[in-house]
Amino acid sequence: MNDTVGKIQHVQIIFPMNKTMTPMDHLMHTDTTEKWEQAFDALTDHVMILDHSGNIVWANRAIRDQVEPHIGPIVGHHYQRPYYRDVLPKNPPPWETVLAGALSAIVETSFPAMAGDFLVSCYPLFNSQGTQWGAISVVKDITDRKRIEVALRKIAQSDPTPGSIAFLRSLVKDLCQAINLPYVILADLENSAHPITQTVAILAHGTFLENFIWTPSPELFTELLKVKGCAWNSVSTPLFPSTSHLSSWEVTSYMGSALRGPAGQIIGILLALSPKPIENPHVAKSIVQLFAAKAASELQRKKTEDALRDSEQRYRAIVENAYDLIIEISSQGECHYVSPNCHAVLGYDSADMLGKSFFNFVYPEERPKLTESFHTNIGSLQEIDMVCRIQTKQGEWRWFESHVHPFRTSIGTVKGVIVTRDITEQKRLEEERLRATKLESVGLLAGGIAHDFNNILTSVFANIGLAKIVAAKNSSSPSVVERLSAAEKACLRARDLTKQLLTFAKGGAPVKSTTSIASIISDTVEFALRGSSVRCGLQIPEGLWPVVVDEGQISQVLQNLVINAEQAMPEGGVIEVTLENNAILSPTDLPLKPGNYVQVTVTDQGIGIPQDHLPKIFDPYFTTKQKGSGLGLATTYSIIKRHEGYITVSSALGKGACFTLYLPASSLKEASPDETPKALIHGKGRILVMDDEDEIQEILGKMLEYLGFDVDFASEGEKALSHYTTAFEQGSPYIATILDLTIPGGMGGKETLRKIKALHPEAAVIVSSGYSNDPVMARFQQFGFSGVIAKPYNLLDLSKVLSHIL
Repeated sequence: MNDTVGKIQHVQIIFPMNKTMTPMDHLMHTDTTEKWEQAFDALTDHVMILDHSGNIVWANRAIRDQVEPHIGPIVGHHYQRPYYRDVLPKNPPPWETVLAGALSAIVETSFPAMAGDFLVSCYPLFNSQGTQWGAISVVKDITDRKRIEVALRKIAQSDPTPGSIAFLRSLVKDLCQAINLPYVILADLENSAHPITQTVAILAHGTFLENFIWTPSPELFTELLKVKGCAWNSVSTPLFPSTSHLSSWEVTSYMGSALRGPAGQIIGILLALSPKPIENPHVAKSIVQLFAAKAASELQRKKTEDALRDSEQRYRAIVENAYDLIIEISSQGECHYVSPNCHAVLGYDSADMLGKSFFNFVYPEERPKLTESFHTNIGSLQEIDMVCRIQTKQGEWRWFESHVHPFRTSIGTVKGVIVTRDITEQKRLEEERLRATKLESVGLLAGGIAHDFNNILTSVFANIGLAKIVAAKNSSSPSVVERLSAAEKACLRARDLTKQLLTFAKGGAPVKSTTSIASIISDTVEFALRGSSVRCGLQIPEGLWPVVVDEGQISQVLQNLVINAEQAMPEGGVIEVTLENNAILSPTDLPLKPGNYVQVTVTDQGIGIPQDHLPKIFDPYFTTKQKGSGLGLATTYSIIKRHEGYITVSSALGKGACFTLYLPASSLKEASPDETPKALIHGKGRILVMDDEDEIQEILGKMLEYLGFDVDFASEGEKALSHYTTAFEQGSPYIATILDLTIPGGMGGKETLRKIKALHPEAAVIVSSGYSNDPVMARFQQFGFSGVIAKPYNLLDLSKVLSHIL
């Protein structure tokens, strides 16, 4: 019968027979014989009818077909013959209890003569008088059910940690045993659109193989994906190509399932394979589906745990290898975690900061405000941005830009993550830009003032010079000549002051030449320290590269630095000036292009510079001296910048100061020294002067006449061009022309030169201006001028220029 037989509690069969018939005779001769025989023979379970001695009086086709080919007919024999043969049962069989009077017996058992597990259901048979004369039994093969139960039990009782490779391997091994197939593959799938899998566990004949990347055939992959449950098929072509690890498997059939994640997405494949047709496929499918459901959940768990582990490793790698310093702090600011790069960024080991307040390392003057902001915002989980100075282990205060991200832990504790970056160099560059902006603003003012002042100073300087010559010739009182000499020196100092102002002016460019920096420095230092109690130690190596500089401006730079160093050592001391070659081959923290530089270091033993003054010392008009102008270091900075070099300073109170200059080196040889004589040189001929200032025309005319020249004047370019054209057409051109560069409201020097050159290409033209920093003054030859003379100038300056071009 079927499973319903297990529900029968009592069977009573009554036979209306005469006294000469046995119960079995009556049973076999009723008109219902054919019907119940057909019904019992249609069952796959074993059905037997026994007499009171346990002998078989009838058996259905299922048991006869299974045992009679091996042991012969069983009707008339004891029931133990088909199930026990010659082996005595260890425990009383269920038939014995019913034959002994029990109302029923339902027992799960196994038999020595038959493989598998069975459910035996046995019930008594009675005659019409109510006397038991025998029993009827149904023996059901429950081997497949027991296999499923064992499989479920193994799934539930697996020892390895869920989600682990060991667990998945255990699952695969149990599946092999449950369905009795030699091959099982469990594979991970990242994208169902591309049939490329990574095997997770692969078992062959009880041995696990090495995992590998496997691409199932399109037919197999498509079938596994389209079947919602378990796919089952025979194989007509090889599942694995000859190059595959599994090509040696002789597979004729398979059973498998696509593994689905919580959202229904395909995350893997479970496949069982066999070299022969799969027995009891319906039972095997049920078992595979059970294992597939468990494998899917555990594979998803593994994927999640792997992703979490990868995420942790990825973020740990980011944190531990980030340039930025990362700190986890409590709501009170105490450091709970410090990234390993702490030593590289601040010089501390992580242990030096753990357990201490982050704000203990912040600059004291900035600490109260930042602490208040932190405590105000951390409780409400408001993100905070901070810019502050943090002290390194070496005692240096460096600028850091920090972002604080508060968060609440799973237990409700508020913490914060600080990501902080060293922006010291960025701040320095910002200060450089700000300083350059200040210098440019000063330059706009200085250029205009210096131009007008130089025009006035030219008249004063030249007149004093002429008066001094006249007084000396007329044998005037020596005191008059002395006073005029003193006034001339005052004019020279005024000229130096305007030169410093003009250094700031926009567009100012040094008049560069290739020269030896060593000679400039030695001469400047010797002059600046003459009569001082401070001495200089000068270190100049052999093979020092020449530099491309404006000698006058670099001399001014060194003079400013040496004088400052001397004033910092009122009790005397030593200034060390060191020169060396420095090849910068790749970009560094210094804002310099790669190339060769001569490095000049000036170090004193003075009182030093306070840390809060260091960022300001190159600002115009910043000074700590009672009589200082605040232009010395600002001029130095501007000159070095215009030479495409750089200047740095380091200092500490009581330990002196160190200034380092970087000047571009030249591959050319240094220029020969100027051999121009210092005596006045006289001459003859006509000279044309163009200047809009009457005072300049007057004094320049006097100086030219004193040198022996005739002079014509013009106040602007059109008149100058008219004079020059007339003289040229008359065949007596001017031997030289002096043009003022800037004529307000009229044609200036550049345009006038262009038209004169168009008329007379060989014309000797000198440019002059109170804007001594104008690019035309710095590179006059590139603009077509023959010479240059910057205002203010005296008779000797004028004589030198004229002698040079004539």
